[in-house]
Amino acid sequence: MILNGYHYTPKGSDIDSNNTPLERFTFKSDIVNQQYIVEVLILQHDIYVAQFYLKNHRLSGKRFNLLLDNPKEKNNKHVLYVLNTITNICLEIYRKNPNASFGFMGAPTSKESNPKKNKANINPDRTIKNTKRHRIYSLYVKRYFSPEKFTHIVFDQSSCYLLKNNSNSKLDTSLSNDYHNQLIKTKISSN
Repeated sequence: MILNGYHYTPKGSDIDSNNTPLERFTFKSDIVNQQYIVEVLILQHDIYVAQFYLKNHRLSGKRFNLLLDNPKEKNNKHVLYVLNTITNICLEIYRKNPNASFGFMGAPTSKESNPKKNKANINPDRTIKNTKRHRIYSLYVKRYFSPEKFTHIVFDQSSCYLLKNNSNSKLDTSLSNDYHNQLIKTKISSN
């Protein structure tokens, strides 16, 4: 299954600021005339965490939190194409590694990160529950990742999600929780 999305290009392997291995991809949106960078972190137990940002935000410490300002009629189709492109990248990884599981954290917007505007949703560890991106991603992945192949594990309190591959017998509940804790540690320490 290949979804309607943008053409992406693999850019090779690297290591992020926390020494986590990653694969990098890029794509260009002809709808909004912007380039994107996708980083897929490679964690233990065949867990791949997809994250993306605009190329012109690549030097910002808040690159995962920034949104694209565009007219809504353009943005809806664009958002769907971006999500489809990320899904196509994940499906390519899954074809290469049939044990691959996938995770993501719905990064908060600036408004959601602001204690004056969103205090009720900000946790003591600085994670943020119920982010807009988490709600969108959670609905989206249910459509394309079958429960026969993937168990959907939702960490609502921190806006994280894990698509646990059912054929990966090594990845149990305890390791899923370890993934969650590692992701939070990685994301919070890099902000």
